[in-house]
Amino acid sequence: MKRILHLTTHLNIGGITSYIKLVTKEMLNEGYSFYVGSSGGTQEQVLAAQGVTCVRFNIRTKSEISPKVFLAISPLIEFIRREKIDLIHAHTRVTQILAWWVQRFTKIPYVSTCHGFYKRRLGRKLIPAWGNHVVAISKPVEDSLIHDFRVSEEKVSTVFNAIDIPELLQRYREKDPKSIRRELRLPESCQVVGIIARIVADKGHEFFLRAAQRLLRGSFPKIKILIVGEGPDMKRMQQLARKLKIEHSVLFLGNMQDVTYPLAVIDVFVLPAVWREGFGLSIIEAMAVCKPVIVTNIWALNELVQNKVNGLLVEPKDVDGLAAAMGELLSDEELHNRVAMNGCQMVKETFSIVQMSSSIHRIYTQVLSQETSSA
Repeated sequence: MKRILHLTTHLNIGGITSYIKLVTKEMLNEGYSFYVGSSGGTQEQVLAAQGVTCVRFNIRTKSEISPKVFLAISPLIEFIRREKIDLIHAHTRVTQILAWWVQRFTKIPYVSTCHGFYKRRLGRKLIPAWGNHVVAISKPVEDSLIHDFRVSEEKVSTVFNAIDIPELLQRYREKDPKSIRRELRLPESCQVVGIIARIVADKGHEFFLRAAQRLLRGSFPKIKILIVGEGPDMKRMQQLARKLKIEHSVLFLGNMQDVTYPLAVIDVFVLPAVWREGFGLSIIEAMAVCKPVIVTNIWALNELVQNKVNGLLVEPKDVDGLAAAMGELLSDEELHNRVAMNGCQMVKETFSIVQMSSSIHRIYTQVLSQETSSA
């Protein structure tokens, strides 16, 4: 049985934690024993219940030159030797650097997953720290690694993030849309357009609200807007809603652990990001429960969505185009249903846990066999 140590800075709710939960959940049945090293977090108990051993190191930092990184090297090496770890899987820049230092002393191979795009900073030139193999969560991320950071093509593989589709659908089926509408004070007859994303400038909330104003002042005066998430731009978006005089039609729900709660009442899902995205997890979740999606024509969202096939594409910051797309899906039932069904089918075919874990298993096997042959 091979022993794999995942490294991340924390285990609170987020994309990296979800990724680790899904990979370990599926691969525990494939001859692996999993450990997760982190500074701890709210999801430790969830992982422990799956059979994953969680161990704490004081590595909660965003700086790769933080004293925490160097102070963690010795206890991490001691743990790796004691537990006879075969391979490290690093998920952040800080833990990539930590794995790089550990490898210098132990010769333990490590794999990195790039959960998004990186900036070309001096630290990456001095210590690339990509490991023996790099997993990119989308093809645009792989392209960036090869062209921007000169990572060898042979050492990079795209493995799409997955979602636990049966578990997501089970939670979705348990929701009562009528009850949720009553709780949110949404009229039964109103249509709902929603976004689930961290409230930061890059996600395009400003353009979403401006497009919503167009609809509310035009042919759709009764629609409601759901904004799920929190972030540094939240107050600014609340102020913008008031400035646009649409605050009575907009609900800011904050963070929600269960995305199926808002998805149960959303008729059209929108993510109008203005900057390239590493991967659109919330889009995949919306598509999985048959919600039609509108996204911007940017990396890597246009890798997921084909215009008017399994969703709609609009240009970044195009308020009129976004408003038109929203109106089209709200008024054209045939288009609404067609793209929703196509999106749902695409997710089932491409983003299952089985497919992701199979690809990760292949990479682990490749890296470990290379280490064995070179020993």
